[in-house]
Amino acid sequence: MLKAFLFFLTAFVGCLLFLLLQFKFKKSSVLINRYLKLTLINIIFRYTLYGISQFVDHEIILIFSKLGELFSLNIIPCCFLYFREVLNKDKWTQKDMYHFIAPNVILVFSIIAFGIHEESDLKLGFVCLNMIATCVLLGYYTVAIFNMLNINFLQKKQSEITQPKAIKHWLLFLSAMLFLIAVRIVVGFYIRFSSNVFGPENMELIWISAFLWLAIFVRIIISPEILYGFNLQTSVQNVVYKTPYSNVIVELKEKEIVKEKEIELEIEREKGEEIHFNSWSNLPIKEMINPNDIKLFSNIEDKLSDYFKKIDGVFLQYEVVCKNDFDLEMLASMVKIPISHVKFIFKYCSQLSFINYRKKCQINFATILIKSGYLKRNTLDSLSKYVGFSSYTPFYYAFKEIIGISPQEF
Repeated sequence: MLKAFLFFLTAFVGCLLFLLLQFKFKKSSVLINRYLKLTLINIIFRYTLYGISQFVDHEIILIFSKLGELFSLNIIPCCFLYFREVLNKDKWTQKDMYHFIAPNVILVFSIIAFGIHEESDLKLGFVCLNMIATCVLLGYYTVAIFNMLNINFLQKKQSEITQPKAIKHWLLFLSAMLFLIAVRIVVGFYIRFSSNVFGPENMELIWISAFLWLAIFVRIIISPEILYGFNLQTSVQNVVYKTPYSNVIVELKEKEIVKEKEIELEIEREKGEEIHFNSWSNLPIKEMINPNDIKLFSNIEDKLSDYFKKIDGVFLQYEVVCKNDFDLEMLASMVKIPISHVKFIFKYCSQLSFINYRKKCQINFATILIKSGYLKRNTLDSLSKYVGFSSYTPFYYAFKEIIGISPQEF
């Protein structure tokens, strides 16, 4: 029952991912191509059959399950071509069809073996030949994928790698998962040979592959950088930017950066284009029940307009707001207002909480940097960290929530 659940879950998540890639993220990412989609179709078909075979004893279902396993041989060249297109940007050509000859030849021999009597030595010979051919196919393409990774990542110094770190991490993760799947297949062949059980009923280790494919699918779904893609430009070391409020030189130091250089970016805003982060209110926006709050309001009511201007002034100092340690205490210290007053303002006089106010400021700063050409020489991941987010994922969701579109679409 658990195996059937895992098989159906893998097929369902694969189907969900395929629909997302086909209809929502069709042309958005260099990491999504036809080979990834072909692999998904194969996995969906295969594990759906495996799931059904756990409940039905009919021999025809078992045979179809075996065929699903054989058709999955086409996944091997698909994975190689996927890596090749991502790393080398080689588009599909008719010569790519040659990669699918060997898997389908093995498939034909396997179908022939189905028609041979179970006790026949000829059938055993076909089965053993197919297992050996499959292992050779796995070995060849595993080495080919490793060579591509070695040329693009492993042989190079960190500063020489042109792809963003996130692409490197994704491809290394995918290659590790595929290697484990290949090992599972070889071990499965060994068990079949040693136990002398070659029929379609020998499916003991297939759940391992299902689990590994499920991990790959989940990794793609939870990673907007994979779905939307990366800025494939290399990082820049220093950015000098100007705003109406400050001239700041900010050094962006990353481990892979060896040589520093400075590029001046002039950020201009048209009159009337300034974004108001908050909607302040001189009157409480919700009922005050606490007597202390009522008393405090009466004491600072005449000062609220001045407080609002001071707070806005601080939040326009982007280099300060984007620091990780920027909090209410730091804000109170900068505007020279008691922290109890600042807390009161955000509680009763602001449409936004302090956290959301800061987040809108960070995203606004990100839009300014994008307009200034920041992404021409930097990655989206470095932009997210530069404006104060821990990683690209929370930055992406915050950007989409506030601006209404993704950073790539902006």
